[in-house]
Amino acid sequence: MPEEKKQVVKKPISQKALAEHLKLSPSTVSLVMNDAPRAKLIPEATRKRIIDAAAKFDYRPDFYAKYLYSKRSFTAAVVLPEIRDPYASTILSGIDRKLTQEKYLYFTANHYNQEELIREYPRRLLERAVEGFLLINTKLVADPGRPTVMVGSAPKVEGVPRFALNNHRGGAHAMEYLAGLGHRRFAVIKGHPWRATASQRFQGIRDSAKEHGIVLDERLVKELHSGNLPHEVSMPEEGYRCALALLAAKVPFTALITFNDVTAIGAIRAFREAGLRVPEDISVVGFDDIESAGYLTPSLTTLRQPLAQMGELAAEHLIGIIDRGEPPLSEVLVDPALIERESTAALGKSKVIPKKGPRH
Repeated sequence: MPEEKKQVVKKPISQKALAEHLKLSPSTVSLVMNDAPRAKLIPEATRKRIIDAAAKFDYRPDFYAKYLYSKRSFTAAVVLPEIRDPYASTILSGIDRKLTQEKYLYFTANHYNQEELIREYPRRLLERAVEGFLLINTKLVADPGRPTVMVGSAPKVEGVPRFALNNHRGGAHAMEYLAGLGHRRFAVIKGHPWRATASQRFQGIRDSAKEHGIVLDERLVKELHSGNLPHEVSMPEEGYRCALALLAAKVPFTALITFNDVTAIGAIRAFREAGLRVPEDISVVGFDDIESAGYLTPSLTTLRQPLAQMGELAAEHLIGIIDRGEPPLSEVLVDPALIERESTAALGKSKVIPKKGPRH
């Protein structure tokens, strides 16, 4: 039986050996391979020789030696609840775009809302020489000792920059848009009482209604309460139930503003079962612009959260603090964008709800 040949693993060349091969000083090779500012003073032909030889002999600069020399790792940490969550992953896409553009590497750490991991990760990531932290929907429980920027809906912390959605503006924008279509009789499905975003959006709705001389009838304001636990109803079902309760109140309305898109989906189902049409009888506005919103029948008018933009702005600010010593901002609120689709129409194309009740 023929003897099996052993695979020989080629060892990468050292910086000293590469310099000797090129008949250059190790410092010259180091400047070029680390892309140091002074490398621009080296002739282009010499720089090309060094880069070509490094590729030929598989030379790779030692990260830790480079870090000890420059005290820079160009590495950040992104801490988030779970990367599979569409909200967090969309924010992460903006962070990734900016960090990649600025030639930063980054670690991602999923804590799954476990308090122990939220406390432990910063310490473990500092051991890997990260220069800053980006926290997506993650509360800050202790100062990690490096520049930190929060992004998303976690509570604001004094002295820590936060990039978040302007929920007040989102609620106001929905009301302004529908009032511009001629609607004056509104129903609202508010978000969960423990969510700060819910109260902010509803306050925006109320403030805008006041500006337009519109009075919100409390009988037409319902509130979500499900926490989406296994034993509780889903938000589409709760939206459905809230819509049935609105119809049962027998108070006419021509427009509905919901806390989010999945609530709107449930509400539209309830209206259809009651023999009502969207938008001919009731115009409906959601919030979030989930992936399916544009493919529903009718497609859903909604407020889109600019999540990727929030992530990109947060990463840009972190880099500014680290690279250029820019002073940390307090808070940046990013306005949502209205996406107009088929679920809304001008009042002239609608009619007040008939007084018949829902079908069961």
